[in-house]
Amino acid sequence: MLLFDLQWLLFGFLLLLVAAVSVAVWLDRRRRKGAWEALPGVEEVRPVLERAPFGWLVLEGVRTCRYANPYACRLLGLASPPCQLPDTAWAHLLNEDRVAARLEAGIEGRYRSSVSLPSDQVVRWWVASWDDPSTGLRQAQASGPEHCLDLVFLLDVTTQQRAEQAARFLLSDLSHELRTPLATILTHLEVLRLPDIPEDIGRQSLYLLKREAQRMARLVNDMLELGGLETSAEIERRPVSLLTVVEQAIAQIAPQAEGRETVISLEADAPLPLVVGNADRLKQVFLNLLNNAVTYSRPGGRVMVSLQREREGIACAVSDTGPGIPAEHLPHVTRRFYRAVPQGEGGSGLGLALVKEILRRHQSRLEIESQTEGEETGTCVRFVLPVLPEEEVER
Repeated sequence: MLLFDLQWLLFGFLLLLVAAVSVAVWLDRRRRKGAWEALPGVEEVRPVLERAPFGWLVLEGVRTCRYANPYACRLLGLASPPCQLPDTAWAHLLNEDRVAARLEAGIEGRYRSSVSLPSDQVVRWWVASWDDPSTGLRQAQASGPEHCLDLVFLLDVTTQQRAEQAARFLLSDLSHELRTPLATILTHLEVLRLPDIPEDIGRQSLYLLKREAQRMARLVNDMLELGGLETSAEIERRPVSLLTVVEQAIAQIAPQAEGRETVISLEADAPLPLVVGNADRLKQVFLNLLNNAVTYSRPGGRVMVSLQREREGIACAVSDTGPGIPAEHLPHVTRRFYRAVPQGEGGSGLGLALVKEILRRHQSRLEIESQTEGEETGTCVRFVLPVLPEEEVER
């Protein structure tokens, strides 16, 4: 009888032990599964975080994402949580920062200022442990990384990074280009200081001083224009009458053309639909193209502007009867400060770079053809501008 009681007692003890372990495992899984709800007061702010202009993630273990708001899912290309982090370079960096945030002293978390994603976007994040700061390190060391729970806040800084990079390039290029005119100005200032210099040499030095100063002014102005375009997020666009813009540009360049005995003609389909763009920037495009065509045309030459309605939009072309651009220069003429003419002649070397950037902001692309041999030489620049949808016009 005693033996029978001991068997039942032992059996009951084993049942209690199994039940206790099962309950402990269930409670732990529930705590992990309900991680979002476990954070005090978070349910009240969840609707706000869902619409927040930054990423918010809850990570468990090495690769499990328990929660990610829409911003984070879109930026990182994540499936609907719960999901697994992809096996990518940025995910490995994120796990390194999670480990470092737990091992380092203090509770300030871990910050990383720049991480490149496969989509060519750049993000910035801050990682912090969800565990109690007083026990988080001990828990992580005792249970291992597979049980760690962390919060991640991230932000898309692609536009900011590109703007900073463009600003650095602009400053570097401008400082390089200003060296030559500055050296020329300093040299001729020294010449003018010489006693008893001939009058003709003094006049020549003054002429060169004025020319180099004007060149520096053009460089700085054009660089500021290009820098403003490259570092701005977007340009304001609205319905624009392209014919009006082109007529204004031709009227502005007409005195220069008359001085070089160059005839400017305009051919345009009628009626032309409105384009979606920035009138001032589009006028700048045509002014730069017309200025180039007139400047490099032969005396008595012709410049033709064409506006034709096509399926994709309005096809624009500016052509001239000048000497043309040699083939080896064509792939490079839209680069900053590139000149197909000898140094010191022509403009700042930024005109076509400006045109290219403005057209890029209008979802358009610059195409250049040129003929330098034969009876008919010259250059033709083409691009297509998107038109306003018909339903928008009807409104």
